[in-house]
Amino acid sequence: MFAQIARTIVGLGEIEIAEGERTSATVGALVEDARWRTSARGRRYLMATISDATGQVPVTCFDDDVSKALEDTARDGGCGLVGVELDRRPGEDSARVTVRSIRPFDTVAGQARMLLRVRVDTAEALAPLADLLSVRAGRCEVMLSCDAPGGEAQLRLGRDFLVDQELVTRIQSIPGVAQAALETAELRLVAG
Repeated sequence: MFAQIARTIVGLGEIEIAEGERTSATVGALVEDARWRTSARGRRYLMATISDATGQVPVTCFDDDVSKALEDTARDGGCGLVGVELDRRPGEDSARVTVRSIRPFDTVAGQARMLLRVRVDTAEALAPLADLLSVRAGRCEVMLSCDAPGGEAQLRLGRDFLVDQELVTRIQSIPGVAQAALETAELRLVAG
């Protein structure tokens, strides 16, 4: 199965959508500020803001079950894989973002084997990386890569690390870490 890439918030704005068209995307994001609203026709819907390290965007959700999950994720200060639909009406400069699904990261991590790929540029990144990866008894495999004479060297550090998006963000902040990417068999989250 091919990996589907989760876009960044900024990446959503780079998707070309013709007027009157719709397209789907997946974003790894923090859910914030969820509020119920009532439309002019009297129908309740949820408005929220989703954000990542690249920016934030307001979203709407009209599905009751998805709205409840979105609201719960926002209340818990959680992050998730957010399936969105982008549409652009005639005369609008930017696309509207409607949430179609959400899978909180904690449920994704609990259901699927994860893979964390870390690329380092300097040896000085190794000690702080080892400190952050000290918690075992999880389901995440960690692969480390770096440049080496004759090509790229890859090293499997283990398959039982406990990793979440917060830890990935901390790893990205280590001087000498060029990239950190958390993946599952069906979805790849790329950052850095």
